Amino acid sequence: MYDPDELIQEFKTCTPLEKGALEWGETNSSVIANRLGIIDYQIDHSTRKTLSKEYYFPTGDGITYSKHPRFVDCPAHRHDFFELTYVWQGSVRQTVNNSAIDIGEGSLLLLDTNVRHSLERVDEDTFVVNIMMTKEYFNETLMKQFSCSNRITEFIFSALYRHSLSGNYLYFPLANDPEVRHCITAVLLELKHREPGSGEIINSFMTILLSFLAREGNCQDAGPSGSGTAPASVVGILDYINRHYMDLTLEKAAEAFHFSPNYLSRLLKKYTGKTFISIILELKLERSAALLQNTSMTITEAASASGFQNMNYFYKLFREKYGCTPKQFRTAQNTSAPSI
Repeated sequence: MYDPDELIQEFKTCTPLEKGALEWGETNSSVIANRLGIIDYQIDHSTRKTLSKEYYFPTGDGITYSKHPRFVDCPAHRHDFFELTYVWQGSVRQTVNNSAIDIGEGSLLLLDTNVRHSLERVDEDTFVVNIMMTKEYFNETLMKQFSCSNRITEFIFSALYRHSLSGNYLYFPLANDPEVRHCITAVLLELKHREPGSGEIINSFMTILLSFLAREGNCQDAGPSGSGTAPASVVGILDYINRHYMDLTLEKAAEAFHFSPNYLSRLLKKYTGKTFISIILELKLERSAALLQNTSMTITEAASASGFQNMNYFYKLFREKYGCTPKQFRTAQNTSAPSI
């Protein structure tokens, strides 16, 4: 077992960004980061620049973490991945969609993608950690663990399928809940060491953590008016599709839920903005990407194992989804990013 004190020592150790703040007396994290040349951190407010998952998840892992830098203000920005902000010690003020939230010790904030937010500077003794997760991680790993509709599944559903509603968040003022602290500690230590079996342990503790949050009564949430939360039946249908997509047809899915195929098709389109076929194809493409990343299969073998027999069609869809060829995708997974 790992020693939780490892995390305290990591939090106390100054990062290059923090050293730059102390050395130069600069409080703007974007200015310091650009001066150090470690990331294009400058936020262009005119274009509402989004920090991309390609920088934070260079090896293709769906979940990672970073300590929030002390001594600096973090300008308003967005990103195309989920972020769970946990205050390990102290407190921090975060402004989300123009609303200020004072996050106390032991509390956490779960942000959807494309949420405009900024953080005020914290002192030497305040430790804030960000657990970052890609949409694919939520969809392929976490969504499948929940068998019923609840606050968390509705949040995930809205984030994954209701793109026009991006901007939601869930805030849990928990005051050092021991179960939550235990789960987060376990996740951080496994992410830090990345030993064999870490992926399964991380996924298990994240599922437990979100399950605790799903039944937590002390929660504040926000999002655009008319959030259009999906009914439990739609969440159940998507879970069914996630589990059976390799050999699932619209007719089989409709029969499983005692719907007509036309009604099921309209239901999915209404709440996800996608057709049944497009959802199936996305899942198969995500499977092929995982095989390319984690196995030595050839591209043809990975495509076939994901349900694609026409290679030209596979290449076309893969490029549309990932912006590169399967070969380029596999090569990119071996690229490492610098550390802040």
